[in-house]
Amino acid sequence: ARTDCFSEEMAVALKKAGCHQVMFGVESGSQEMLKIIRKDIDLDKTVEAVTLAKKVGIEVRCAFTFGTPGETKETIQETIDYAMKMDPDLAIFNITTPYPGTQMYAWAKKNDLLTTHDWWDYELGNAVVDLPTISAEELRKAYEKAYSTFYDRPIVYWRRLKMINSFRKFRDSMDAFLNIKFKFT
Repeated sequence: ARTDCFSEEMAVALKKAGCHQVMFGVESGSQEMLKIIRKDIDLDKTVEAVTLAKKVGIEVRCAFTFGTPGETKETIQETIDYAMKMDPDLAIFNITTPYPGTQMYAWAKKNDLLTTHDWWDYELGNAVVDLPTISAEELRKAYEKAYSTFYDRPIVYWRRLKMINSFRKFRDSMDAFLNIKFKFT
């Protein structure tokens, strides 16, 4: 859903219709990065949309991305801080991937910024571009830091425990916990 179109009336209607989760493509907590990707959203309105959804009992998932041209360690930290401030139920962090046929791929190839041409590496958790402002290795570390910072908190563990109402949810929660604990810490 778009946060600029989300209202209390919509949240209530969605909940009444049986909606149990909404996903907002926030992308960044940096207004500078949002401007670069031409995503005209208001960061305060986004916090408001998250708060509204949670208020009516809809689980909130927010997606963020690192690695857009112009990204820096500072803009990534702004995004991590913003995700923590919003505190959605789930946060998904991805690394921008320049797929063939996109403007970013053409730009990265032209400027010899691609770190690999192995298509198995082109997925949202792997950095395949050394940007002029941040290296692929720094992006990978920031990706891991984002996950561990967001998910390795007592409030997140508590929320997940409260949601367990079946063996499947218990198993999924344990898999997620072990992944965060041992992959990103």
